[in-house]
Amino acid sequence: MAFTHLFFDLDGTLTDSRPGIFNSANYAAGKLGIPSEQRPADLTPFIGPPLRESFRLVFGLSAADAELAVKYYREYYGQEGMHQYRIYEGITESLETLHKNGLKLSVVTSKAEVYALEIILKSPLNKFFDIVSGCELNGNRSEKGELILYNCQRLGLKPGAEILMIGDRYHDLRGAAQAGVSSAAVIYGYGSEDELLREKPAMIIKSPFHLADEILKHQFTVK
Repeated sequence: MAFTHLFFDLDGTLTDSRPGIFNSANYAAGKLGIPSEQRPADLTPFIGPPLRESFRLVFGLSAADAELAVKYYREYYGQEGMHQYRIYEGITESLETLHKNGLKLSVVTSKAEVYALEIILKSPLNKFFDIVSGCELNGNRSEKGELILYNCQRLGLKPGAEILMIGDRYHDLRGAAQAGVSSAAVIYGYGSEDELLREKPAMIIKSPFHLADEILKHQFTVK
């Protein structure tokens, strides 16, 4: 069975958004009165999972404080943080190749949809994507499995192996399995190779430059 639709995660898969996310998280921590020396030195685990979950797990906040942290995070992110990213080298060319080969491309991210949509609309990647799906600002629909099903519903698709979810963290791949679609792991993003291999993705993509080649190679070998 060949792939017909490709669902792409955003942060760590299409873009390196670390500066904007880290700056927004540190802004929120400062607003909560958490001294810099009491914050984790490495905020990479913060990237990928739903925002409220990240604040609870990485900063050790209560549910109530995590909710407040999200409010502060978005004060900074909505004005500055969302613009502090770069598109990985090779991504534009890979998406163009996939698009030219007739595959339908979507963005499926745990980021709030209003932000994800604005980022894509204002980027040169916009021309490749049919739709952008993300969570609601109140945190609803933030789990990746939910988001994949939501995107399928918006496109009028039935979940199946011909849909490929592409991401850099375990929750992208686990969400794909929960939703009943195929998965591909990119190891140039924020997740470790061990983390990703444990989820048994259909393929491993080592570089943005190899993304289209790996998918198309699989496309012609899958029966």
